[in-house]
Amino acid sequence: MKRIVATVAFGVLLCASGARAERFSQGSRPHAKHILVGLDTEFGIPLGDYSDVNSVGAGAMLVGEYPVMNMVGLTARLGFQAHVSRTIGANLGAHVNAIPFLLGTKYYMGGEREGLFGAFELGLFDLMSSVDTAGARGAVVSNSSNDVKFGMGAGLGYQEERWNARVSLHTQDVGNFGRALTITGGVGYQFAAF
Repeated sequence: MKRIVATVAFGVLLCASGARAERFSQGSRPHAKHILVGLDTEFGIPLGDYSDVNSVGAGAMLVGEYPVMNMVGLTARLGFQAHVSRTIGANLGAHVNAIPFLLGTKYYMGGEREGLFGAFELGLFDLMSSVDTAGARGAVVSNSSNDVKFGMGAGLGYQEERWNARVSLHTQDVGNFGRALTITGGVGYQFAAF
């Protein structure tokens, strides 16, 4: 009887210490089940027809990520991408700046929220276009427009503790898929968890 009581007591003690170690481990890790907040930098290059009216650009994105499992996280990104004017003809230019609001997911191939990951995003792009045209008597007339478009993208990246690097391919307008392609790359940092 003493052996049974000692074995049960030892088993309960072992289970309790394992649960306590798991709680301590999750509480001290930055990758515990919290909302992770960070900042991504981006450098973008328009592709195909889009490069005829838009040039290279850069921006920053505020990122929120909720770890659903060790291998999967749900993401939300909001930011601003500014592009340099593309010169068209004699002193005429065009560019398209964007405010993306994207919802997506990240899949960590190595688990434990580190290493190689794949990302898929979809959402809204507020596209702010500016085009210069030649007016009467050689005057340059600047025309601007603001359009909200549905876009999506996919990419690959690498996560190392709080730092990550990624490369993505986005279309800023699904309705004109091939005419609004941009390849982006950048570095990000997760600076808080709530």
